[in-house]
Amino acid sequence: MTVDSILSPLEPPLPEYELDETQTLPTYSTQARSTECLLQFEPPRRTGCPACEWIFETKCMKVNLGRKIWKLNSPTYGSNGVIDGSIQFPDLTHPLDSLHATIEGRLRMACPERKRSMDEGTLVFLRYTVPVEFNPELPESTFSIPIPPTFHQAGRNIPCPPSFFFTESKYILEVSYQIRFDAVWKTKRKQKLESRIVGFYYLPKTSPVIPPLCILPPASRHRENPPLFLEGPDRMSSFPIPPSFHTNRTLTKCQTETLKRLSDSVYLSIPVPGVFTAGQEIPFMISLSFNDDPCMSELLCQNMAIHLFKRVGIAGRGGHADSERNMIVSSAVLKKNSGWAEGVVVIKGSIQAGDAGAECSWRVSDYAYVKYVLRVSISPPSTLVNHVPTFVHEEELDICTSSWGVVDRELVSGGGKTTPAVGLSNSLRRIY
Repeated sequence: MTVDSILSPLEPPLPEYELDETQTLPTYSTQARSTECLLQFEPPRRTGCPACEWIFETKCMKVNLGRKIWKLNSPTYGSNGVIDGSIQFPDLTHPLDSLHATIEGRLRMACPERKRSMDEGTLVFLRYTVPVEFNPELPESTFSIPIPPTFHQAGRNIPCPPSFFFTESKYILEVSYQIRFDAVWKTKRKQKLESRIVGFYYLPKTSPVIPPLCILPPASRHRENPPLFLEGPDRMSSFPIPPSFHTNRTLTKCQTETLKRLSDSVYLSIPVPGVFTAGQEIPFMISLSFNDDPCMSELLCQNMAIHLFKRVGIAGRGGHADSERNMIVSSAVLKKNSGWAEGVVVIKGSIQAGDAGAECSWRVSDYAYVKYVLRVSISPPSTLVNHVPTFVHEEELDICTSSWGVVDRELVSGGGKTTPAVGLSNSLRRIY
């Protein structure tokens, strides 16, 4: 044996495989054979511990809605959620005659600007009743009740809004959900009815249908009309911001001519469709073109305000205007570029759509809504407000809780339902 053979590692021979070409490939079918195993989902075990499970008791029954998973102060469910639980009947002296569960969605509105009318108060927009199967001889019954994802209104199916609460100086807008259990017993003289109402949070996730744009396409320097830099690329919309004078007096002839002359001087470019994800940076571009007055572009650039507002509204009915409250979600970050041409200034910017998972647009038609508005305000110095107009525009945007594709992936992996959008918990009222 040589020294080289001792120091060199031994190389094991490669394994050999025998291929049986006569053996056929296995066949696949939706029906499991007797030699195959089928995985079955079982309901989670309940311990009956009030500290770790949602337990609600009455004199004659005990409702258990399972474990406290999401660290919120009420049972919480997501898109296509299912309320799983059990009901115990400690006293079986009288046989149970019927057991029903009713899910309700309520919209509570109060507006101090106008007198109370039929449109204000509480609106029940969702009511869904199902029987709960039970065995009169057993002290416990289990149930699995799906939460309807939509409700029917004016011949249309509308997505159920998430649980929500907003109040400001007697202005109240609240979306709440509850499930009511009704048990009926037969006695010798009459029927006995007992009910238990349990409030819960419904926090469905939403996501854009197509991936939203995060970066603007490069602008073109070869267009004859400088404001229309981004009109050509797909999924971009460019439109003029109309000028106006903020005055209560009748406009002078000079002011009217100025408005007509500057009607196509300021343009806003934003991605389309205007659907974005909470926490995402929304890009935009503002182009100012004043070829006849080059100093006007630099003058207006000094006083720009671009904000994203969360607008909570109660729809006006019977001739009343909508009653709204606005809250600033975020402000834009701007980057100026004035190297295009004389009198032309291009400003690119982005604005964050709130915190990740914490914002969501919704609407109950003809009654209430939560929407998001990108507000662009370009104004001259206060000493020139009578000579230089102001440019103001509001663009409504839809904000979703989750990124593109998240909801579809969770529906596939979660058996047709998603986890709750717990980021919306900052807009909830404490229940328990």
